[in-house]
Amino acid sequence: MTDCGARPGLVTSAAVAAPVAAGAGAVVVDAAGARVGGAARYLEELRCYLERSRRGDVTVIGAGRGVGPRWLLRREAAGGALRARRRVALNNVGFCGPGGERWTLLGNALHFLSAGEEAGLDRELLARAARQAAIVRLAARRSDVLVVPSTAMAGRVTQAMPGLSGRVVVRPHPVSACPAPVPAAEPAIACPVLFAPYKHMPQRLRELLTALEACAGPGVRVWVTAGHPEVPADLTACPRVDLLGRRGPAESSALVARARAVYFPTGLESFGYPLAEARATGRPVIARDTAQNREIAGPALCGYTPGDPASLEAAVKTALTTRPAPDPAPFNPDTYFNWLLGHA
Repeated sequence: MTDCGARPGLVTSAAVAAPVAAGAGAVVVDAAGARVGGAARYLEELRCYLERSRRGDVTVIGAGRGVGPRWLLRREAAGGALRARRRVALNNVGFCGPGGERWTLLGNALHFLSAGEEAGLDRELLARAARQAAIVRLAARRSDVLVVPSTAMAGRVTQAMPGLSGRVVVRPHPVSACPAPVPAAEPAIACPVLFAPYKHMPQRLRELLTALEACAGPGVRVWVTAGHPEVPADLTACPRVDLLGRRGPAESSALVARARAVYFPTGLESFGYPLAEARATGRPVIARDTAQNREIAGPALCGYTPGDPASLEAAVKTALTTRPAPDPAPFNPDTYFNWLLGHA
């Protein structure tokens, strides 16, 4: 993947960082909260884009900060002081005060749950998501444009707030193309998934390992981006499993490029970076056979039906023998950010 020579997750372009005076017509981007997972991956793409483009009209604020009431008040004042023509919130909570256009990236499915999904979550997580969702939705009503990374996420938003359907625009998240030539695949399946409790990753890994025992030789490894404290003992002891610990965006992308296939079994997602990275790099991805995953992974998807071991085994077999062509075009970062930020 593209490496711009700075720490992953830290935006270092000259047109970045603190709320300093900028000329009229600037674009202000709030990047607070992008610390792990897909949010950090997205911020890395923004950092690289700003390095390449040398955009002097873009000011990024909030990088490295959490999203809380104090920050939201500060960023409103900063957005007004900078006299921005466009203010872009990357953290689901849109700008509310007067000023330039207000664009908001809505990328957390937990803020737009269905009744069935709510029933499957623990009470503490559900209560926290509900509190956040109330703020996210209130701010969304003040936004001029709501950007979502998939058609399924658009459906979640419009189901919850049908009056805003005319403001919702679908744009897949940006993914840099892997430098040519794509490295030769190693006999491993990469599982670059953040181990959040609601994703039930230990059980999903057990299902994969059962399928591998039925259809693959002992040499096929499973690379898991989690550490020993996150993984049950039976999985840490499995000879196929390599626990790599949590990895930054660039390292996770490199694992996808090196592996023979990717495993992305989660269901409650707004996008799914491993799906897009597999498609862009030309690696098959074992994931649920859903409309959302078909949209993002395209021909790289080796779909299966959850709860059907035979279906998963067939998907694993296909993934280990399939070589899809790299297809980075749908996720071109320059096309994406030129649209989101407007041309300089």
